[in-house]
Amino acid sequence: METSWTFGRCLLLVEDDPSNRMTLAALLEEAGFAVVTAGSYSEAEKWLNHPRPIDAVLLDQSLGDGFGTGLIPLVRHHMPGAKVVFVTGADSAIDMPVDAVFRKGDHFEALLAFLFKLLPQRPLGMSSASQGPRRP
Repeated sequence: METSWTFGRCLLLVEDDPSNRMTLAALLEEAGFAVVTAGSYSEAEKWLNHPRPIDAVLLDQSLGDGFGTGLIPLVRHHMPGAKVVFVTGADSAIDMPVDAVFRKGDHFEALLAFLFKLLPQRPLGMSSASQGPRRP
């Protein structure tokens, strides 16, 4: 899914289930986020060097051609300012440095509230790494 990049916060949603991916992307866009999507591990890898700033990556664990945990070191290396949030149905604990873990089926409002707190609004065209000091 391409986006118009008109919002101040951009999320990369990595989810292999097309229905879950489209639904969550639509809800996040309705809440004011720009959302780009990847349906697999390999699609997510293509976004790692994209010139547009990604503020947070929402990962599923089981991606068909890989595991979300395998993307964490790559995201940290290529997108050092990006936050990593797992939204997964996997029963295994995520024993990696992530900013949060949400289980599929948790209330969307909790995820949304966390994202708003994690990613304060920024002026258009600024990456999260160049945001500067946060204002209360």
